[in-house]
Amino acid sequence: MGASGSGQPLLNILRQLLDRDTGIELHGVFIEDEQLQRAAALPFAKELCRLTLSVREIQGTPFDRSIALRMRSARSALERLAKRTGVPHTFRTAQGSTLSLLSETVHSANITVFEPLRKFAAPALGQATLASQPARRIVVVIDNLITGDEALLTAALLAKGRTDRIAILLRAKTGSELKAMEQMIRKLLPNRPTRLLLLPDQDINHLIASVRAERAEMLVVAATEDILKPESLGSLLQQLECPICLVRPLDEPTA
Repeated sequence: MGASGSGQPLLNILRQLLDRDTGIELHGVFIEDEQLQRAAALPFAKELCRLTLSVREIQGTPFDRSIALRMRSARSALERLAKRTGVPHTFRTAQGSTLSLLSETVHSANITVFEPLRKFAAPALGQATLASQPARRIVVVIDNLITGDEALLTAALLAKGRTDRIAILLRAKTGSELKAMEQMIRKLLPNRPTRLLLLPDQDINHLIASVRAERAEMLVVAATEDILKPESLGSLLQQLECPICLVRPLDEPTA
């Protein structure tokens, strides 16, 4: 938490997971990025508001107050969600590299959800434009049979069981592996998903381009060694606009 202020939109998406599994423990981590702290200390640092597109100078004391306000808002939003769903929860702040702290968090949890580092404001869309846009989907990546089922089941929960809201990207290395993945999908999903696409390679940039082409509402992907490489995790943080959900197998012990 941290990039989007209160984190409330992110927590609203997670409500589905908490409502379905009373055994979940909710842990919130508010990250204060060290690079952002250093940038705020520069005399020419400016902040761009995503809503109004206004630009203002960043000064030390107002910046610190803004971070403290966002932290309190994030803590309050997480506490309200935990109270409504009845799950135990914790909340902590962490200072340092977002990439390092995120990697540490992923290794200590079964499901980690975070938002990318949006650098630019998205243009405001009118109602007519929104109505003409195709429906946003939860995109799930399946790149092996060992972790793919957990990612797929998590995506189904986030989509409230509506397979028409799910797009699946398959990263099979062989024809037999592809066939096995398709069998797994038919077994786990009661209805065929709206989109089922085959990615031609394992390149992270091609994966990101495919996710963006699908106008993903959220990306769900297994926390494999390839995904958790610093360069891969950094690309997800910097190049995507949708929240990202990293799933580790439930039988794999957390750190």
